[in-house]
Amino acid sequence: MQRIFVTHIVPKNLILKYHLSIAACNFSYNLIEGNLFDRVYSILPTFVKGEIEPFENLVYSKFRENRFLFRLAPIAENLSLFYKIPRKASVWYYNCTILNAFLIVLLKLFKPNVRQNLIVLDYTPSRKPLERFFLWLANRMNGTIRLANSPLFTCRNSICLPGIVSINAIKQPKITTIAKTFLISGVLGDNIAMLPMLLEAFSKMPEMQLHITGKAPDMVLLNRYTQQCNNIIYHGLVEYEEYLRILHDTTFLLSTRNPAALENQCNFPSKIIEGLLHNRIIVSTIHYKQLDNIYYFEVPTTEDRFIKSLYQIIQMPQTELMKYANQAEKVIQRFNTDVWKTSMQKIEGYEKRV
Repeated sequence: MQRIFVTHIVPKNLILKYHLSIAACNFSYNLIEGNLFDRVYSILPTFVKGEIEPFENLVYSKFRENRFLFRLAPIAENLSLFYKIPRKASVWYYNCTILNAFLIVLLKLFKPNVRQNLIVLDYTPSRKPLERFFLWLANRMNGTIRLANSPLFTCRNSICLPGIVSINAIKQPKITTIAKTFLISGVLGDNIAMLPMLLEAFSKMPEMQLHITGKAPDMVLLNRYTQQCNNIIYHGLVEYEEYLRILHDTTFLLSTRNPAALENQCNFPSKIIEGLLHNRIIVSTIHYKQLDNIYYFEVPTTEDRFIKSLYQIIQMPQTELMKYANQAEKVIQRFNTDVWKTSMQKIEGYEKRV
C-alpha cells in the first residue's frame, strides 16, 4: 500500500517569497523528512499566482497565470492529482480545505478503495456553508490525526497529537539562568496574540523585556509602544534562522491566544511545541490537556491579572523555575516522527481490527 501526502509547501528558501506560513511548512517538512510517505504532492494556496518556480512534488495548473481564472487552479490541480493516485493507496491530507476537497470527493466517488486520512491542524468553527461542508467531509474520512480535542471532530478512528518533531532533532541551547525576557511571534492578530493587551501590560513592566517577531496588523499601535518603551522590541518579519537566534536569546515564549475566540478552540499552537523543543519556558493563556506531564505556565488574559501572574512567575526561586525549562527530551519522546508513524499505521489498520 502506497502512503501519499497531499500538502501545501514550497522549498524552504521560497517560503517567505510566496508568503506561506513558516510554521505550516515546517510541520509538513517534519513529516516528510521522517520518511513517513512514499510520495508527496503540493497544491499551493490560491494567493500564489503567476508563474511559479518549478520544484519536485508541485502540482501546477496554468490557470494560476491567468488573472481571471487563477481561483480555478486548485480544481484543475485536484483533477490532475486524481489520476496520479493509485487504487488502494493511503492518502493523508494537510487539513480539509478548498485546496483538496474536490480531490477528496473524486476519490470517494470513483476510487472508493483509496483510504483517505486527514491531519486536522487548523479549523475555525463557522456557519458558512462551505466551511461546514469541509467539517462534514473531515468527519467522514477513514481516519484523522488531530492537534486538539473538540466535540466538533466526530471521526471515531482518530488520535490526538499536538505536534511533531524529528526523532533526531538537533539538541538546542539549554537555559542555564533565568532572564526577564519574553518572546511573542508568528501571527500577531488580536485573537491569536492579544498584542494590544501585551503591549499595554509590558509598558507597565519596564524591568521585563518583550521581543516581537512577525507581521503586526496595526503598525501605528506597535510603533507607539516601541518608541515610548525601551523594553518592547519589534524585529519585524524575519528569516527562520534569525527567529531562532531571537528565541535562544529569550527565556520565556508567550502563547497568548484568546480562549474565547472560535479559532482557538479546535487548534493547537505549533509555537508551543517548537518552544519546548528549544528548551524555552512556555507561558500560555489556554490550558492544553495534550501537554499533561509537561510543565508550562497558564496565565489569565485580563491585563491586571496577566501582569500579576508574570510578576509571580519571575519572583519564583530559580530552582523551581528551572523545572519549566529544558524539556526538549520529553517533547521528542512524546511527539517524534516514529510516534507519528505508529499512529498512522494504527489508523490505517483500524478497519481490519473492528
